[in-house]
Amino acid sequence: MKTLLIAAAAMAGGAALGFFLCWAAHRLTRGNYTPARRMAAAKKRKMGTMDKVLVLEAVVLILYTVADLVVFWHTGAEPYTLTGCVFAVCGLENGVMGWIKTNKDKAAEAARTSGSGYQPAPEEPPTDRTEPPDVGI
Repeated sequence: MKTLLIAAAAMAGGAALGFFLCWAAHRLTRGNYTPARRMAAAKKRKMGTMDKVLVLEAVVLILYTVADLVVFWHTGAEPYTLTGCVFAVCGLENGVMGWIKTNKDKAAEAARTSGSGYQPAPEEPPTDRTEPPDVGI
C-alpha cells in the first residue's frame, strides 16, 4: 500500500511540475508570438491524421498506466511482459510516424528545388596567384 501511495504521489507531482513548466514557458514567450497567434487565428487548420494518432496514443498509454497500477495494487505483481509490449508497440508507431514525416519533409524540399537538389554556386579560380610562364605550351 505504501508503494502505491508513493507511485501515485510521484505521478501527481511529475504531472504538476510538467504543467507548471509549460505554463511558465508559455508566459515567458507570450510576447514573442503575438503576430503568429493572430495568423494562426486567421488561418485555422484541421487536425491531421498523425496528430489524431498521437492524441489517441497518449490516451491509451495513460489508461494503460492507470490499469497497470490497479493490477499491481490487487495482485502485488506487475505484468512486465505486457508493459514492455505496449510501450514497444507505441514506440514503434512513433518511430514509423517520424520516418514518414521526415520523408514527407525531404520530398517537399526536393519539390521546392525543382527536383535537382541543392546546387552550390560555382567556385571562381583564385585571382591572387600568377600563372607560370609555360601555361599555354
